Amino acid sequence: MAIIIASTMSDSGKSTITAGLVRLFSAIPFKAQNMSLNSYPTLDYGEIAFIQAYQAIGTGLRPERYMNPVLLKPDGKGIEIVFMGQPLGSFSASYYYEQFLPKVWVQVKERIRDDMVIESAGGIEPNFVEKDITAVKLSKELQIPIIFTLDIDRGGAFTSALGAYLSLPQEVRKKVKGFIINKFRGEEKYLEPAIKWLEEKTGMKYLGYLPLFDEPLIMPEDSMNVRNLGEGELDVAIVSYPYMSNFNEFYALKDSNATVRFIKKPAEIAKSDLIILPGSKNTLESLKYLIDKGFVEVLKKKQILGICGGFQIMGRRLKDPYNVEISEGEVNGLGLLDVETIYERDKIVSLSETNLSVNGYEIRRGRIKYLDSGKPLFTITKRGLKEVDVPDGAEKDNYLGYSIHGSMFSEGGKKLLREKFGIKINTKSFKDTVKDEVEKLTIIMEKYLYLDEIRDIYLGK
Repeated sequence: MAIIIASTMSDSGKSTITAGLVRLFSAIPFKAQNMSLNSYPTLDYGEIAFIQAYQAIGTGLRPERYMNPVLLKPDGKGIEIVFMGQPLGSFSASYYYEQFLPKVWVQVKERIRDDMVIESAGGIEPNFVEKDITAVKLSKELQIPIIFTLDIDRGGAFTSALGAYLSLPQEVRKKVKGFIINKFRGEEKYLEPAIKWLEEKTGMKYLGYLPLFDEPLIMPEDSMNVRNLGEGELDVAIVSYPYMSNFNEFYALKDSNATVRFIKKPAEIAKSDLIILPGSKNTLESLKYLIDKGFVEVLKKKQILGICGGFQIMGRRLKDPYNVEISEGEVNGLGLLDVETIYERDKIVSLSETNLSVNGYEIRRGRIKYLDSGKPLFTITKRGLKEVDVPDGAEKDNYLGYSIHGSMFSEGGKKLLREKFGIKINTKSFKDTVKDEVEKLTIIMEKYLYLDEIRDIYLGK
């Protein structure tokens, strides 16, 4: 029997608890539908949500397409639908809920296995109960038990839990077996009256709590988790423009000689040693943001690192003959690097390696073309299991850009930032960092949660 980790709201700790339980139970992570701009490639060139990949790696599994059948990526024109790792295009929300979901629901449901810990999406809402494929429909049709995760730090944990419980269909309420209190500070005894109240109102059982920690227990998953990190002497500012994607790669800078800030105003970068332009799901809108907010002249005076969409923005032009990304067909970039980006229909999704060991992953449509004196920074030599020969990256004056996400965890990426910008990164590889985080998480969960009772629910006892 599987188990569903649900909640009354987003950012309540579902992803964290799921990651820990997957490791503790030697289970498989699963989320039927995830809306996120942070994604990750599978070895066979599929695209899934970053957090499902994280949960898999944390327990020693290889990320697979079936772990996140539906990935939704808002792009400004609508929502890009990625189904079973394959991008299908950008569609309206009404198309997704009214036409697409009914067609694929059976395929999604068929992916469920008894050894899964299933993370639900957001919170349980009465207007979406009948459309919720991540918790309600799964529990209703496959009789999978549910555990609520309640964020007490934001208040209203117990009353919102009752509201969520009462919004469920009667047959699903019977499957809600217990609740976990997350982000608690204080003495557990002061929870007892509220615990008893909720147990009596719903029949759910209290399954322990997790304390509130100064730092998140796992890497950030989505925009609600964006926060500054590090305590080094160098100031690194990451421009948090609209449609910023894959920002969790900068978690590598947590253990470095840098202090990292996510910023939105030009005045905030006045004293920064390095500016990072991150990836973007809508490169044109991110570029417009930089221009409209007055960043351009300030940026030219700074050291800049651009990654993927940020790299494309730094070039001279962005061309889109198929109107895949840019409806205007062609726009000027910042002109900091002697490259132009040509958008193509096919999307590159791969785990990638380069001849300089600047390794990580690619999720993009833009092809880089070198202009005049522009020349590649390195060569991409491997995508997934295939050998390739693709020039990438560029450097000019104080500016550096390339297409590889996650490279700050690689030895080549660390060397590049150290030699170019003086950033000294001490973190382990990405996989080792994830495994270490999840191992520490499980120790905390073993201390505070009623794992025997949770395991019994998971096993259907």
